[in-house]
Amino acid sequence: MPNGNQSASPWHSPIFQPLMHEAGIAAQTLCIGLTTLRKANYMQPEKYYGGFFSYTIGLERAMKLTILLDSLVEQGKFPSDQQLKSAYGHDLNKLLAAVQAIRVKLDQGQLRWQLPHPDIVDDAVTFLAEFAKTTRYYNLDVLSGKAPTLDPVARWFRDVGKPLLDKRPARQTRRNAAQAQAAEQLAGGYFLIHAITEDGTPVSSAEDAVLAGRNSEYVAKEGTFLCTALVRYVIEVLLHRWHAARKTGHVIPDFGDFFYLFNNSDALLKNRMTFSVT
Repeated sequence: MPNGNQSASPWHSPIFQPLMHEAGIAAQTLCIGLTTLRKANYMQPEKYYGGFFSYTIGLERAMKLTILLDSLVEQGKFPSDQQLKSAYGHDLNKLLAAVQAIRVKLDQGQLRWQLPHPDIVDDAVTFLAEFAKTTRYYNLDVLSGKAPTLDPVARWFRDVGKPLLDKRPARQTRRNAAQAQAAEQLAGGYFLIHAITEDGTPVSSAEDAVLAGRNSEYVAKEGTFLCTALVRYVIEVLLHRWHAARKTGHVIPDFGDFFYLFNNSDALLKNRMTFSVT
């Protein structure tokens, strides 16, 4: 159901503002989540919880926008609320599979981005999907007496963090160990700390603290990049469907204005400390 040509006022289109607002919400929550995850460390585990909370909300909305636009292009209308709920709910695994099915239909020569770490990304998506549906309530579940499961921060480190650390260059691992030992010698046994790492390992010495901090930083950088690259993979499909919808005469917002940040190289995304589209 086209909504007139592109010269028509967007404010006369009943879908323009809802699409614009939804894109803004998706972009904003993604940026908040990624910025928070990039700053997460073993001394501030709340940043993991907060980061995953915002990020999974934004990722879900970006994928649903992609599915909506694909339906608009292919069928001339959006799926109903009930169709969206019955097909996907809040299941990020199902949503990503739908985005990948849309991606297959596109001209592959026009696609630039692939998912990073193919040996890790499936476990990362499974973690994110479960966090979006259930494990984000982990602490409340513990307090209310529900049968305990693995803390989501510990699980992130088990399923994603540890495999990423295993990929860390050996020279960097050796340098971290040497600096940790030097810190322990300098502290002379007078350094007192009582903390635990993301996976529950006690931190009680200067050496422990240096190693835990370096591990946190590495996983924050590489794990946040993995999450950012997943967004980039989805947004690439979203923007292709946006172009197709515009060509069919639908008056819709310029989604590139909301998601341009993610259309960047690995190096640029990996070295970002904060994420913002404003």
